[in-house]
Amino acid sequence: MRTGIRAAFLLVAIAALAVLVACGEASPEATPTRAPAAEPTKAAPVATATTAPVPTATPKPAPVATATTAPVPTATPKPAGPVGNFVLGEINIDPAVFLPEKQGTGNLQLLLFWGFFEPLIWAEHSPQPKLERDASKFNAGIAESWAIAPDSSKITFKVRKGVQFHQNKGEVDAFDVCFSLNNAIKQGSTNQRAAGIQRFVTGFDCPDASTVVMNIKDNKIDPNWYRILSNNVLGSPVIVSKKLYDKIGEGPFTTTPVGTGVMEPTEWVAGDHISAKPNLAHYRQPPKIASYKVILMPEPATRVAALKTAQITGARIPLKLVKKAKEDVPGATSREIGPPINQVVMFGGNYWADKDPATGAAIKRDGFKADKDHPWIGDPADATRMESARKVREALRSGIDRAAIVQEIQSGIGKPLTNVINAFPGDVHWDDAWAIKYDAVAAKKLLADAGYPNCFPFKLFVAPGKEWDVEVGAAVAQFWRALGCSVEIDSSDYAAVRPLLVERKRDNPWMIQVGTNGQPDVDYGANWRPSPGFNLAVEVPNEITAISARNLDLVSTTREQRIANTKEWHSYVHKWALSAPVSTLPGTLVLRPEVIAYSPYMNDGPEFVAPETIVMSK
Repeated sequence: MRTGIRAAFLLVAIAALAVLVACGEASPEATPTRAPAAEPTKAAPVATATTAPVPTATPKPAPVATATTAPVPTATPKPAGPVGNFVLGEINIDPAVFLPEKQGTGNLQLLLFWGFFEPLIWAEHSPQPKLERDASKFNAGIAESWAIAPDSSKITFKVRKGVQFHQNKGEVDAFDVCFSLNNAIKQGSTNQRAAGIQRFVTGFDCPDASTVVMNIKDNKIDPNWYRILSNNVLGSPVIVSKKLYDKIGEGPFTTTPVGTGVMEPTEWVAGDHISAKPNLAHYRQPPKIASYKVILMPEPATRVAALKTAQITGARIPLKLVKKAKEDVPGATSREIGPPINQVVMFGGNYWADKDPATGAAIKRDGFKADKDHPWIGDPADATRMESARKVREALRSGIDRAAIVQEIQSGIGKPLTNVINAFPGDVHWDDAWAIKYDAVAAKKLLADAGYPNCFPFKLFVAPGKEWDVEVGAAVAQFWRALGCSVEIDSSDYAAVRPLLVERKRDNPWMIQVGTNGQPDVDYGANWRPSPGFNLAVEVPNEITAISARNLDLVSTTREQRIANTKEWHSYVHKWALSAPVSTLPGTLVLRPEVIAYSPYMNDGPEFVAPETIVMSK
């Protein structure tokens, strides 16, 4: 397919989606996940069992991030004291829900990325593009130090003295931490990190007001544990005040935004805006701006226009609009934020685990519909159906021209993606067998062999306002239409339909980010297993989950063995074509010229972070 033809082909997809997204975004949203829970994160190198020292994090004063000067005219006088009103145009603003167990929209990371709340652990400032993975540097937050027991049965944290809750609600102590984290992972919690933490943690104890003990399940610690509880992954549970909860009760507490972040919310209007003032007494780094506001602006064109009129000071802008945004605002700057996001379509409804691994009880999923209306869903009890569904999924996977999507939709930025473990040629966990060639002819033959020569009708769920690009989703749908499929794009708000994932009712292909920033030796199977909380609408058999779960045993495995486990697990996922990885997508932030310095830290998401590092000229 020549470039010109491909461009025209993909423009059809974009035009078609524009109408759908406009309808889907008519009412204000309240989301981004980044899934959640899910996204396997990368592990720092871990000493093997023969080295035996007990890991610790030494207490340090919270470091101050140094803002890097943006490419604007030099010799700008540095303002004295907080200066400037920073206004961020954003895609989502969640409802005011601050009790950890109820934070289930998939946007929990925004509470801390935007500066309002903090998790237990905070990594020393690591400017992009470097993602901090050195465990010894994760001691700049509420937990000032930690130590792992020699037998890996527990991790003991010391709580930093002097950390204050907003609104003069008192000092943070260990009891606040235990309350927050136990509440986040309790049975029935919808917190987006609940399932990920429950894999290796049984609960948190507080022997005194300055000590928190995290109890480890079966002495097996996730290699990524310190990141899972920190600011550089998506959706770590935030620390809230137990004292306030006990005083005012669950109802009022749930809607009262009292955190410990660098910005103190003063007004929270879901679906409209958040106003905040700088926390000038913050223990880690007081902000340098005089005021802060987040305004809901779901439409990219609206954000570009608002930058031009100075209604907002900064916003995430899609790659194709960055050039126009900078041309409209002389002196505006742009920069990539966060890592390139791994955009993946999951073939929802393939719930293949038959027993709860914890209890042995039989499992029945409402979304498991291996019938004529769901040709992509296989049934492990029916070999013929399993093979037919595999051919359908493989056809859809190979019928996507990833190179064309990167070139035409993403302006040549990013790269094609063919797996869910963040592996590329040359990586230690890459396998040449995982390459996926675009072949529409072969895809049509697979569909015919499966009994669907003209394909079939189905819905593709592509939520607007998330880490993935809706236009990439539209392009995927268009490639599938070229195979003869009748594809309707469902652009429902993510937060509204996330319960379908938690309740295992999702039964159709859907777009999500999977494996972003993933390291070769972590447990990628966490969100592919039958467990409480979020998953990817796909559950592999328990014996396959067990392969990936071996990577939780840092004592008796080497890094090489864990990498081999990752490859073995993904070989199964690839063989059965349970997903259709598409491409990696960098995020871009555009700032007006009044912003003279900004130094975001690297994390797993494409959102705006670190408002405390913003410096404005006026």
